[in-house]
Amino acid sequence: METGPKTSTPAPNRYEGRIGGLDIARALAIFGMFYAHVAPSHDDVQGLRGIILAIPDGRSSILFALLAGVSVAILTGRNVPYGGERMRTARLRIFARAAVLLVIAGFLSVLGTQIAVILGFYAAWFVAALPFTRLGPRTLLAIAAAWAIIGPTLLPLITWVMENLGLWESGDANGFVVNTFISGHYPGLTYMAYVIAGMGIGRLDVTARRVQKWLLAAGTGLALVGYGSSAALTSAFVNPFINDDDPSLQPSWTPLYPEQWLVAEPHSNTPFEAIASGGVGIAIIGLCLLGGALARNVLYPVAASGSMSLSAYTFHVLIVAFHPEWIGGASWAPVLWLIGGTIIVATAWKHYARRGPLEWIMWKVSMKAAS
Repeated sequence: METGPKTSTPAPNRYEGRIGGLDIARALAIFGMFYAHVAPSHDDVQGLRGIILAIPDGRSSILFALLAGVSVAILTGRNVPYGGERMRTARLRIFARAAVLLVIAGFLSVLGTQIAVILGFYAAWFVAALPFTRLGPRTLLAIAAAWAIIGPTLLPLITWVMENLGLWESGDANGFVVNTFISGHYPGLTYMAYVIAGMGIGRLDVTARRVQKWLLAAGTGLALVGYGSSAALTSAFVNPFINDDDPSLQPSWTPLYPEQWLVAEPHSNTPFEAIASGGVGIAIIGLCLLGGALARNVLYPVAASGSMSLSAYTFHVLIVAFHPEWIGGASWAPVLWLIGGTIIVATAWKHYARRGPLEWIMWKVSMKAAS
C-alpha cells in the first residue's frame, strides 16, 4: 500500500528586530527605580493617593527581573530557541555580559550610596538562567509558577535556620552565592521566578497582538488574586504563633510568624508578593507591547531611554553619589531631574549611536568572548 508524503508542522517564524514595547517597559523599570531611590517618603500618605505613590516601590526591580529574563530569551533565539553551536555562542555571550555587570556593580558599590545596587544580582540571574535556555514557553512559565510558590516559601525558613544556628555570611567574595540567592536585597530564591517567567514571555511571539493581550489579562488577574488573597489571609491570621509578652512561652529559637508568608508588601519576598507584583510586571509588559508602535514617534524618547537602561541606571547611581541629600529628601526635583535628564541625553545619543555607552562595551566584550 502506498502512503502519501509525511507532513510535519512547520517551524514558527522567529520574530525579528528591536521590540519598541520592551524598550518602553525597560524605561518604566528604570524610572521606577529612580523614583524608589530619591522620591520623598510617602509612608504616611493614606488612601488612593498613597496606593498610587507606592506603585513603583519593589515592583520596579521585579519588572527589571522579568525583562532580564526576556533579554535572555531574545539572546538565545527569541521564540525559536537556538540549537548546537549557535546556542553555545549565545550562552558565552550571556556569561560575558554577566562578567561586565559584576565589574560595573563592583565600581558602583564602592561609591557608598544608600542604593541597593541590583547589577551584581542581575549578573547572577543571567548565569543561573543558562540551564533553562533550551526550554519552551509552556515549560518555562510552569517552572516560574512553581518557583514563585516554592522559592519564597523556603526563603524565610532558610534564613531562620541560618540565624538560629549562628551561620554567618562571610561578607566578601566567598559569600557571593549566599548573598545573591538568599540573604541579599534581591534574593535569587525569589527573583529567579521572575527571570524564568520573563524567559517564558520572550519565548512567545511577543509581536502577536493576541499574546500581548494575553499578557495584560494574565498579569492583571495574577495581581488581583495575589493582593486580594494576601489581604484576606493577613486579616484572618494577624496573631503570631507565640505570645511575646509571656516569658514562659519564649522559645530558644526566634519564632516564625504567619505574616512572613502572607503579606504582599514591597521587598517582602513572599509567595503573595511574587504572584501579585509579578502579575503587575507582566501586565505592564503586555500594555507596553500593545503600545509598542508609539516607540517610533510619541514615546520615542522613552523608548530611547529604555534601549540604554544599563547606562541610565549606572549614571543615576553616580549622580546620587554626588548628591547624597537626594535620598530621603522632601523635594520631587531629584526624580524629575533624573527622569528628564535621562530622556534628553538618551534621545540625543540615539541619533548618533545604536547602543548606549555601557551597552556598547557589553556588546563588544560579549562578542569577543564568543568569537
